[in-house]
Amino acid sequence: MPANPAMMRALALSALVLFAVVLPPDGHAATQSPAPVPAPAHSANDLALRRIDAMLRAGHADPAWFSASFLVQISAAQVDTVIAGLMPVLGAYQSVAPTSDAHRFVAHFLKGSDAVLIYLDAAEKIDRLLFRPPHLVAASLDDALSPLARVSGTVSYVVAEQGRSELAARDASTPLAVGSAFKLAVLSALLDQIAHGHWRWSDVVALQSDWKSEPSGVLQTWPSGAPLTLATYATEMISISDNTAADALVRIVGPAALARYAAGNEPFLTTREAFVLKSDGETRLRGMYFTVDSPAARAAVLRQVDALPMPSPDAYETKPDLAIEWHYSVRELCRMMWRVAALPLMSVNPGVADTTDFARVAYKGGSDTGVLNLTTAVTTHRGTRLCLSATVNDVAPIDERAFEAHYAAALRALADR
Repeated sequence: MPANPAMMRALALSALVLFAVVLPPDGHAATQSPAPVPAPAHSANDLALRRIDAMLRAGHADPAWFSASFLVQISAAQVDTVIAGLMPVLGAYQSVAPTSDAHRFVAHFLKGSDAVLIYLDAAEKIDRLLFRPPHLVAASLDDALSPLARVSGTVSYVVAEQGRSELAARDASTPLAVGSAFKLAVLSALLDQIAHGHWRWSDVVALQSDWKSEPSGVLQTWPSGAPLTLATYATEMISISDNTAADALVRIVGPAALARYAAGNEPFLTTREAFVLKSDGETRLRGMYFTVDSPAARAAVLRQVDALPMPSPDAYETKPDLAIEWHYSVRELCRMMWRVAALPLMSVNPGVADTTDFARVAYKGGSDTGVLNLTTAVTTHRGTRLCLSATVNDVAPIDERAFEAHYAAALRALADR
């Protein structure tokens, strides 16, 4: 749940994703423009390779190489920021090579590689660009996990095989702030109600104006009263971490259903309530929220919060606030992930996992200032079901690129099990 537009842009860049046509820089879903028309096959691949090589060799992207539709949403300077983030993780750039996919190239560095997807339009301008998370190669699971333990801040992780023992763990029972990973709890509560016949995925519930929150997501821009199925709310909540979808489902399922998955997060905050409490103009209510000593008293404070309008985007605190958060241990996150992992919507966004490594990937993560969680359930090609959840909390800026790269290496180390 990034707390302001600048942080949302930083999150999109730290994930090393640049989809100017499909996703704008703050991570929201955008209206998809027509698919780019490929340049003539005899020149497009060579030109794309030269563009990637020039960018990585110089550490700079020339704005003249990009289409206007790309630059409207992502600047060349932001591309430079992504490129600069690759070198500390992967080392010096070496070369780039094509693959059997005309749009996919592999950039080789001293300590690993990075897959790059690139699309050129009919004018041979870059219309879409995607840098995948860096591909680090670890000799073993322990070798992949050890850099995570050295990350600044408080770190926890667990690697568990479903129904069997844990393969690795570090402070796995310690609740930490996990950002939008809390949405696993909301989905779990909804799944319970559907399993008991209270709801169906196809049931339509109108979007209410007081459910609207801040991004990430897009539903806050949709008209109030829009008829949406529960499947739509759930898919938006998980795949693009839509905060309005999450708040809608919190209200739809209700506190009793959420209690089973609250794990001490009582009352269960909506993202809207968290945004208001974190705004710099609400020191009084924030102070009251932490002064009262019972969930019922905090709920009374939240009723005052709910009556307030959303703050302006520049009113949010930019320093870490690990108290106004959702706190879960990585073991709790994996237990909830097992509950929902089989749902098709859990695989829409695979996170940093390479989907070719596994038969199935389910993912939900979360981030905020000073907070990063990644939780992934995989089924290997041998049929082994595993969950890797890792969280870092810090009062200093988190090196998200490095954390994600080492997490991805740990996932790769699980692929042969």
